[in-house]
Amino acid sequence: MTTRPPAEIGMSLEEVDTPALIVDLDAFERNLRRLPERIAGSQVRLRPHAKTHKCPVIALKQMELGAVGVCVQKVGEAEAMVYGGVKNVLVTNEIVGHQKLRRLAALAHSAEIGVCADDRGQVEALDEAAGEAGVRLPVYVEVNMGGNRCGVEPGEPALALARHIAEAPHLAFGGLQAYHGSAQHVRRTAARRSPRPPTRPG
Repeated sequence: MTTRPPAEIGMSLEEVDTPALIVDLDAFERNLRRLPERIAGSQVRLRPHAKTHKCPVIALKQMELGAVGVCVQKVGEAEAMVYGGVKNVLVTNEIVGHQKLRRLAALAHSAEIGVCADDRGQVEALDEAAGEAGVRLPVYVEVNMGGNRCGVEPGEPALALARHIAEAPHLAFGGLQAYHGSAQHVRRTAARRSPRPPTRPG
């Protein structure tokens, strides 16, 4: 027995059964272009986060428009991107556990894979996994920007961790990552420059 999919290209909306994922191509393509157009002519390099769409096809379209790669949140998302043809992925999170680290390092045979760290022990585990896989992983120091969820403290602690990464034989210091989720809701430039930007109400 075969079943008809709830939606097919060319169907009218009246024919579509629910639930069905439908993409408005005009809105989709407009949204794809909006951010690259906003940063055109600047020194900003775009790396959008793929944890929302989780779709390599969309990620590749973002890269066609100038993104250097994409971000993901976990190893499974990185695998989906790489297996779908995305060649530059940054895991914007700390990955722990031998099995996950082995999977992460294995991806570096097919793509450039970066990852974040905020602890010396984690750096050593990453170095071991990369050594076992015969790869060199770029590692970014995650700096705590006040969210207190993860990240090493700014200043000397961050510098010490960066040096530890640079000294690891199978790792490369990739740079810094700094993210404070509530700051993205602060719209005014002066408020963003404040030492204590206001948080979103509620």
